[in-house]
Amino acid sequence: MRSHDFDSSRPLNILQFTGNFSIAEAHAWLHNLLPNVPSKCPPADTITNNYQCSANGGTQLQVTYSKGQATFRSDCMTTICIIRDKVSEQTMKMQIRVEVACELNQDSVDHCLKLIHPKVMAMLDIEKDKLYASALKELEANNDNVFSFLSPTNAKLLRDHDSIWERAEGVNIEDSGVLAVLENLMMARAKLMGKSKRGRIEAIRDLIATDYNFENVQKLFKSAMND
Repeated sequence: MRSHDFDSSRPLNILQFTGNFSIAEAHAWLHNLLPNVPSKCPPADTITNNYQCSANGGTQLQVTYSKGQATFRSDCMTTICIIRDKVSEQTMKMQIRVEVACELNQDSVDHCLKLIHPKVMAMLDIEKDKLYASALKELEANNDNVFSFLSPTNAKLLRDHDSIWERAEGVNIEDSGVLAVLENLMMARAKLMGKSKRGRIEAIRDLIATDYNFENVQKLFKSAMND
């Protein structure tokens, strides 16, 4: 979505296209790339637009374009990778010769992991509460006075069993897009750096299923960069 502000203090990746193209042609690329970009190019020599994505925790994109130059700045490598591929595809179709320069900031990876971390934890906490509440409900079915020996925390989980299940209905980390954010970030960095993508997705899924926390996902991404 469009945003009025752009935080330039974030760790930014910079993608730049230069070549013999008009500002209208650059605008057409954006029209095909981003939502709510009108088909008609505004009457200006240089255009700058800012965007923010809530789905991945709030990453940003700034686009500045004029005749012969288009610059994309984002704190998310996934965004940069998608734009590089899509714009390159369009310039090839239009037979426009362009030079492509891409400056990656590795600090942006940890930054993106921090942004999405609360969403991952919220999903995992809901799933954990659902499992615990179900186990406690089964325990209650086999004990007449189950509350006499439950801790206050577990007693609350049991009392809240129905509301927990209502809250968890339709919540699935696989379907939420949260898992895809991590997978896409891993794949985008590998692609931009020319590294192998083999085993990346499986490693993320294993971590989510077994031992996710912020430190562990940081380690996973750092080890993947060194492979």
